[in-house]
Amino acid sequence: MNRKPIVPIFYACDDNFVKYTVVSLHSMMVNASKDYRYIVHVLNTNISEKMQQVMLDMQDENFTIVFTDVTDYLKSISDKLPLRDYYSKTTYYRLFIAEMFPEYNKAIYIDSDTIVEGDISKLYEEELGDCYVGAAHEQAMIQADCYGTYVEKVLGIRRDNYFNAGLLLINCDQFRKKHVLDQFVELLHTYNFVVTQDEDYLNLICHNRVHWLEQQWNAEVFGEMNYPEESIHILHYIMVSKPWHFQDCRLGEHFFHYAKETVVYEEICQVLQDYTDEQRANDMASCDRLMQLAVDETNREDNYLNLVKAGKLKKKGAA
Repeated sequence: MNRKPIVPIFYACDDNFVKYTVVSLHSMMVNASKDYRYIVHVLNTNISEKMQQVMLDMQDENFTIVFTDVTDYLKSISDKLPLRDYYSKTTYYRLFIAEMFPEYNKAIYIDSDTIVEGDISKLYEEELGDCYVGAAHEQAMIQADCYGTYVEKVLGIRRDNYFNAGLLLINCDQFRKKHVLDQFVELLHTYNFVVTQDEDYLNLICHNRVHWLEQQWNAEVFGEMNYPEESIHILHYIMVSKPWHFQDCRLGEHFFHYAKETVVYEEICQVLQDYTDEQRANDMASCDRLMQLAVDETNREDNYLNLVKAGKLKKKGAA
């Protein structure tokens, strides 16, 4: 009997966020083709046994779930990393996938603040060629001028040529061949990007080596969405647009449709109930602070692109 082809999928989360991973994964499982076998790796350092069991109980004949503690791997490369705390942030774990899993030619990385309403196997079957990643355009850069100006004036990347790193089809072969992790570490030592952090580093390294996905594969809850709601494959609740914090979160009904089918539903409802107006106000204020930070970085005389133009740094980018 022929074995089903394998689709490797990666989440990265901590014990506080794993309940949202449960909802994202459940939505993925409901809508995935049965013609594939999916191995879901949850990269982490501290997920409790209780929450691990919650996810393990979700396994079926098509989906296998594996918890991968990255602590030992982080120790093994600690001599390469700066003394900052970047490597302790779960968002950076996506950079380790290709090196940690040499058996995979390509893999899907997906943020936990997502709902998957399309067939994830169709994303995996996208052809990457020699591109480093398959990704969709970052709408914050396209639709908010302060962010668009930031990436053009600080990174030297056109605002319509910048991708969101919360959903990636990673060309693991190219990541290893082009030493993407080493390039990332080198950049960490060279310049501190503070606006979108790992997304900035990835966009610099992968510049002009991006296979552009249709936007419905990463439909960010931000600004205008110029496609029918029913055509969305993956909903991405970016920034502070979290349905478990805001009852009126745009398209939040999609999240709760799947959440109520999981064992973490009551816990998530409690999070929403307990979230205070003060916390919501702080969330909104954080958006204003991030926009101001983008403006400040744009205006810095010693920002990345200005240092490159002055010959003090060598510009990174895909060869």
